[in-house]
Amino acid sequence: MGFRETALARNSATLNSRELHVVQQETTDVLEQADVMPLWSQDYTQLGKGAFSGSIASMSYSGMQVFRETMNRAVDAIANAPANAYVVGLSTVIDGESSWGLLPVKSNSLITLDKNAELFFRTSKFSEIAAVVISDQRLEEYAAQVEWVDLRKIMEDVRPVDLISPSISSRLLTLLVDGPRQILEYSDTDSLDIMWNHYENDLLTTCLQALISSKENPKSHHDYRIHRYIVNRVRELTLSNVDAPLTISELCAHLKVSRRTLNHAFVRVLGITPVAYMRNIRLNRVRRELKSKPHQITSIASVAIKWGFWHMSLFSRYYRELFGECPMDTLIRCRAEKYNCSSLKKPLRS
Repeated sequence: MGFRETALARNSATLNSRELHVVQQETTDVLEQADVMPLWSQDYTQLGKGAFSGSIASMSYSGMQVFRETMNRAVDAIANAPANAYVVGLSTVIDGESSWGLLPVKSNSLITLDKNAELFFRTSKFSEIAAVVISDQRLEEYAAQVEWVDLRKIMEDVRPVDLISPSISSRLLTLLVDGPRQILEYSDTDSLDIMWNHYENDLLTTCLQALISSKENPKSHHDYRIHRYIVNRVRELTLSNVDAPLTISELCAHLKVSRRTLNHAFVRVLGITPVAYMRNIRLNRVRRELKSKPHQITSIASVAIKWGFWHMSLFSRYYRELFGECPMDTLIRCRAEKYNCSSLKKPLRS
């Protein structure tokens, strides 16, 4: 059976490709975690303190992508799925406070993302999700032709997070977790299309049952859209004032909210204070620079100052607490990794 793995799959895969693309990778850095997922555009900010570890298992073929993602730290994830595609899945493990699509999420909840919508996912201290990405044409046609329902009308009433019956949840979990294993283990070049067609039919049917079930549930009164909007605006203001971080009073003036409202929004959405969030945003940007161009950096202090840190001892302490290593350790390791990669690319001399 022909399939591509790791970096090659990430670089070349498209949602509608007729070639099976598989990525299975463990990560030790939140920035790497965001980049590993094929087909998605993502920006991750680590919130939880300590060394990061995560994993991605993705399989895409013929208009669908099935994936599982785990992370061991709280992360503020802003992401975009492939264009013109729906996302349906389950939050298989949520250990602590978490939110998906502006709503709080617990373990074994149905999670959805409408086509071309931006995702806001605040993970818990340990999280695992399993989901399928389906091209809009495929799912809408299946809904109309097989179930005789208008998917767009259904999606108008589906909330990003909801509880569904244990029977539907169990079937969806089996398809999302065991389905890819079965296909990789038992299909070959001749049987892949046949096996995938059966698998796809079961998955489309179960996803639609889950969406219809969610639509019929009573409306929830919990809505975090205003709180998430405040968090997003603080993120924008932080990134546009990198060398001169705004004070809380300045943020309140910009957003026209009280200090209490600002703090409440952050505790509700991210579980941390606005000050800690702004600091983490800047620490994550420092780490991105150290990792992306390690040989061009002559002074860690200059990078820290660029991102608004003036007290180097405090900066080092905050960095170590958040990422589980000192800034210099990051720089040295990334220089070694870049050197090893460049050495491997050099032609061997006879």
